[in-house]
Amino acid sequence: MNTADHGDFGATQTDAIPAQGNRRRHDHKRSAWGLALFGLVPFVIMTGLLAYAGREFIAYPQLILALTGYSATILAFLGGIRWGFSLAPAHQAIGTLVASVVPSLFGWALLFAPSPWGFAGFAIAFALTGLWDVVSARRGELPGWFGRLRLVLSGSVTLCQIVAFASTWS
Repeated sequence: MNTADHGDFGATQTDAIPAQGNRRRHDHKRSAWGLALFGLVPFVIMTGLLAYAGREFIAYPQLILALTGYSATILAFLGGIRWGFSLAPAHQAIGTLVASVVPSLFGWALLFAPSPWGFAGFAIAFALTGLWDVVSARRGELPGWFGRLRLVLSGSVTLCQIVAFASTWS
């Protein structure tokens, strides 16, 4: 068995391989899809409230803050995925490492943009990060299933941002 060291965490390659007779190997693709779809729920609920109730919603300012805050958080998460990927020994690229911080910085800056313009910026940011991941998957730099996942998620979140933009347009 290969027991290559994986850095400061002390894990070895054998730690990641389940022993024969143990439960079946975990399906990360299936889990990623489930968790990602679950992560869409706040976008759909908050966008639905904006579209349905609009400015008449009793907690309208808090709803705007919650949706922009969640959007910025998810952009930072997407950048973090690329950061981690670029640190893997087989995929080290300084360009990807540098570009991976752009989504979080852009998301942070959009927190200061007034609605509806913040939602327009988030729509662009989610579309661009999704495009980056889909193109990377098609080039073989990321798993194909991840490209399909990001296409579904980016399309859904971008649509939510467009609806939020339209719902907050005066």
